[in-house]
Amino acid sequence: MATFNLKESVIYSLLLSSTTVVNLALPSNAAVFHNDWSYSIDSFNDGMTGNIVGGTKYEIYGTAIKQTRDRIFVAINANTPLEGVHSDYADDNHVGWGDLFFNFSGQDLNTASANGKLFGIRFSSNNASAAPSLGLFGNVTATDVANQNGLLLDNLAEYNDWITTHGGTPSIGDFSATDPYFDQTRHVQNVIASGTKLGDIDLVSDVNTLGLDFAHFSATGSHTIAFSFDSSLLPTGNFLYHLGLECDNDITGGTGEFKDVPEPSSLMSLVTLGLVFTGLRLRKSVV
Repeated sequence: MATFNLKESVIYSLLLSSTTVVNLALPSNAAVFHNDWSYSIDSFNDGMTGNIVGGTKYEIYGTAIKQTRDRIFVAINANTPLEGVHSDYADDNHVGWGDLFFNFSGQDLNTASANGKLFGIRFSSNNASAAPSLGLFGNVTATDVANQNGLLLDNLAEYNDWITTHGGTPSIGDFSATDPYFDQTRHVQNVIASGTKLGDIDLVSDVNTLGLDFAHFSATGSHTIAFSFDSSLLPTGNFLYHLGLECDNDITGGTGEFKDVPEPSSLMSLVTLGLVFTGLRLRKSVV
């Protein structure tokens, strides 16, 4: 099984080709472990609705990840409900949640997507994802549907400029708004374009049972969404993740690591061997 472990100061070398390597520093505001959850907190004033910046219906406040012996839990705190919101600017007058992406490849987002190296989770049934159902998918390529959902800005760089000039502070969760993991010349990919389903997810109906504490970080979005899945569906190792609304009016993300640990039966075997070895050493010492 895998266990979630925060790394606060590591440099990822992203292999872009056989001859080109770009070093990406981990997000400057690394995730914080609190009450068994690892929290990545987004800027509270970089969700936009027209000229209004901060505290909008698209504001994402943060995400949290927790792993038990065999499950991974993900929670999102935001002003957008699971079913999405009405928008006069979207082609279908609706903006929903995008999909959640994990990247274990060591490549930047564009490259990993082009190579089908992403994992994606569709957790909202009311969005433009090409995933045929809710669940966790592998071999994922990603695309964006920002323009169709009312974002008139041309790319991430223009979004960052708009937020800044209207008094906000753009960030992508733990990432800087200009982190080279994301391509500034395009919209951030927010939905699955293709992939292979690996397993199901379970939406959590009562998030109050999970021991979450977003308020500890003053993250007080009006909605908390949570779901879980079998930890065996994802590989071990370092990963980056991100999540946005279909309109890309706010995006968040973070970093982490899953590690293999022995199952309880294996741990008992190791303890037994340790006790036997200790006993033999004690016997030798008194002979």
